[in-house]
Amino acid sequence: MSDLTFTEREKFEQLLGMASGYVLDFTNRTFAEFILESTGRNIYDPRYDNASGSKAHRLRKFWQKEDNCLVGKLMGGLLDHLGESGPRVEICRLIVARLNGTASPSQAPKPQEMPKLQLSATLLELRQEFSDLATEKDRAKAGLALEKLLHRLFVLFQLHPRQPFRVVGEQIDGSFELDGHVYLLESKWEQNPLPEADLLVFSGKIEKKSTFTRGVFIALNGVSEQARSAITQGKAALRFS
Repeated sequence: MSDLTFTEREKFEQLLGMASGYVLDFTNRTFAEFILESTGRNIYDPRYDNASGSKAHRLRKFWQKEDNCLVGKLMGGLLDHLGESGPRVEICRLIVARLNGTASPSQAPKPQEMPKLQLSATLLELRQEFSDLATEKDRAKAGLALEKLLHRLFVLFQLHPRQPFRVVGEQIDGSFELDGHVYLLESKWEQNPLPEADLLVFSGKIEKKSTFTRGVFIALNGVSEQARSAITQGKAALRFS
């Protein structure tokens, strides 16, 4: 029996389009041939009977019945058959690597490498979520989701984010710690590069604090050239990226 987690199963199901009962573009015949060639198993054996008996249901039963090594081999083959790339595929490949590593000592990652695999998987998930937010039509909803995404990112890197972030439209206020310093955070996701006014307001917030206060302003669509020049004239240099 494999130890696929609920979240890992969801990742595979979404990628393979299993909600419809299908698995990719396979027919019953090609699905059976593919699994037999990949694993030596007959997916239409009664031991894989599950609910309606659809390809998706049989694959779910395969995950339950077979060990990590065999499940990892099959899922790696399915990803190769899919022939796509991108964050969702890379996350699934990391799951396959974990499955193979659990059952095969020759392929198993070293203990110190396991946290790296987990970190990579989480970062890929965050990147995909961020990409999805870029196409979200409801920008207020995107702002709220970005709040949670930033918090998870800061927690991941042990930056001790302070909640709640106060969301005004698509503006996110908060703070985090780095190298013993507290940084005020503000982020805006507008359609156009930000004008000078937004940066000046944030600069004012920083200046009202102690001389040791620092700040990070995240402008997801950049700042205008006029704002870049105006905010740095006669002041300590600011860094933009």
